Amino acid sequence: MSTPVFSHVIFDLDGTILDTLEDLAFAANHTCELFGWPTFPVHAYRYKVGNGMERLVERIAPAEFAGDATVLGRALAELRSCYEEHKYDHTKPYEGVIDMLSALRTSGVTLAVLTNKDHTAATPLVDRHFGAGCFQLVQGHIEGYEPKPAAPITLHVLEQLDADPKRTLYVGDSNVDVETGHNAGLRVTGAAWGFRGRDELEAAGADYIIDAPAQLIDIVCEG
Repeated sequence: MSTPVFSHVIFDLDGTILDTLEDLAFAANHTCELFGWPTFPVHAYRYKVGNGMERLVERIAPAEFAGDATVLGRALAELRSCYEEHKYDHTKPYEGVIDMLSALRTSGVTLAVLTNKDHTAATPLVDRHFGAGCFQLVQGHIEGYEPKPAAPITLHVLEQLDADPKRTLYVGDSNVDVETGHNAGLRVTGAAWGFRGRDELEAAGADYIIDAPAQLIDIVCEG
């Protein structure tokens, strides 16, 4: 492998390196059932997740509860509790991701994760599926920072990594991820195998789009 063009690669989590959709859908539908709300098919959650748990609750709640902080707060607590209990049930890395990550690390690339998933849920998932030493940094949603695509949390990650934005690549599966990278001055690779697909990534203006994890290696090496 040649000298990498990108010294750092930051990955989104859900829909990019981990297929978490079924477990997220289960927790959300459980919450809907508990509150007497309509449930949704698993595939519908491809467009409901991605902006954090708070937004997910807003998207599953019937319109009459919009802005009802009490009800939405109770639903959020139930969603988080159920997901915490079931987040390992069906979640797994996408095919080819582990080999791709290993190849990048062997080449000397520093890896990190930046996700809108709650930080307390993201870290154990990453450690379980990829090992504690795979990523130099795992950053989930925390108080004090707006969720992606707002730039401050991404800039915080870059600072923690001591990474040059010009040599840092962000990888994600949605328009939120494209905006996340671009808002912080990063180039973005769209993961077309994820929740949203190629059309959304193209429309959002991803700098690169790939159909399989192994293709990322050439981008990191050749730019």
